[in-house]
Amino acid sequence: MVKEAKRGGKTETLTIRLDPKTRFILEYLSRLKGQSITTVVERAIVAAASQETVADPQFPDEPDSWQRFWDVSDGCRALRMSERPEFFPTYEEDRRLAFAKEHWPFFWSSQDRSRFLNYYVDVLWPRIDEYIQLHDDNKQADYFAAGKAMQDALRNAKLAAPEWPIPTKPKPKPRELDDEIPF
Repeated sequence: MVKEAKRGGKTETLTIRLDPKTRFILEYLSRLKGQSITTVVERAIVAAASQETVADPQFPDEPDSWQRFWDVSDGCRALRMSERPEFFPTYEEDRRLAFAKEHWPFFWSSQDRSRFLNYYVDVLWPRIDEYIQLHDDNKQADYFAAGKAMQDALRNAKLAAPEWPIPTKPKPKPRELDDEIPF
């Protein structure tokens, strides 16, 4: 029997230090609105974030808000955020993004990276640093080792793994020129 998640179930905690005046204001708002302190804080954060946007390099007239970056998948969120310099990605975030781009069939539906394969990302992301380390340790002897390990992880999760390494397309044969030139 599968337990259903409660609507609005809280799983994350945040501890903050407030001065007495700010704490009073928070309690005042909570009582005034008939909401818990948590709900007041959550809604204030959403309202503030909804007013902030970042320019979209592809569509400058349509800036992105936090909704563009949100995804229920931790890996998808992390990859979206690390693509944008406005969020000051760390070295580790850059490294994960570079690895995912190189191994794109395990993360996106196409090389243009327009749509995530969430079911793959959800299986692979918890071990992403292991796969990167495997790639770094083995690229001299077996450049495709990390991809093979990711294929195994996907198969263990009963998913059809992408072909790896990516098959190269055969070059078209050059046409032979006829000796006769029709006029």
